[in-house]
Amino acid sequence: MPGFTGFSAEDFELTQALDKGKLPVPLREKIDALRQELNEFPEFELPTFRNRIVRRPGMRGEDGLVFGHARADHQHWYLYVVGGDQDQVQLNIGMFPKHLRAGLGFQIGRQVNPKTPAFHLLQTFLGIRPPLPFRDALLSAIERNHFSLEVNGKPVIESPNALLERIETFLVPADEEPTFILIGAIWPEEVAISKHAADFRNIFRELLPFYEALVLMGGRFTYCD
Repeated sequence: MPGFTGFSAEDFELTQALDKGKLPVPLREKIDALRQELNEFPEFELPTFRNRIVRRPGMRGEDGLVFGHARADHQHWYLYVVGGDQDQVQLNIGMFPKHLRAGLGFQIGRQVNPKTPAFHLLQTFLGIRPPLPFRDALLSAIERNHFSLEVNGKPVIESPNALLERIETFLVPADEEPTFILIGAIWPEEVAISKHAADFRNIFRELLPFYEALVLMGGRFTYCD
């Protein structure tokens, strides 16, 4: 498979025309090339990620990769780490007609089975006073990387402190109203087309400590070999 060459204006045009469950082959192949290149970074090698980060010994990945296959929705595609839907927190990549995202995602609201309340944990960590080091570290990461917020596909551009306040006070919807929230890089098309696998890796490395903390506090206290 050819290496990941970055997304193009044509990929954004393809995304504009997407419908649920239908991902054009050229776009799928490019996304798969990104998945493969991310796998070459040590933290995303399946044994390391499975045993040291998510501590889920039964994690098998997809095609031996940590990041699962892309899924298409209306004018939107996304992918996330295998099992991220069960953890309720995930490392996520997604594209809309006008932007590309990469960051820490939370699926909250409607659930078939109870899951780890990762977003509630995040709000707790941010809201405790005096502030925990977790809050200061996340604020620093947001400032350093110019992170933004995405809520149900819509970017929210605010100052770092206002962004954290929005997360702290976000009202989790009723179970019948699923909501997706992402903290991370929101790149407009003109910026996104210059990004390569290393740029995605850098975003995830900044967020991995917070991801690990939320996974562990969800009950993963068993060390895996």
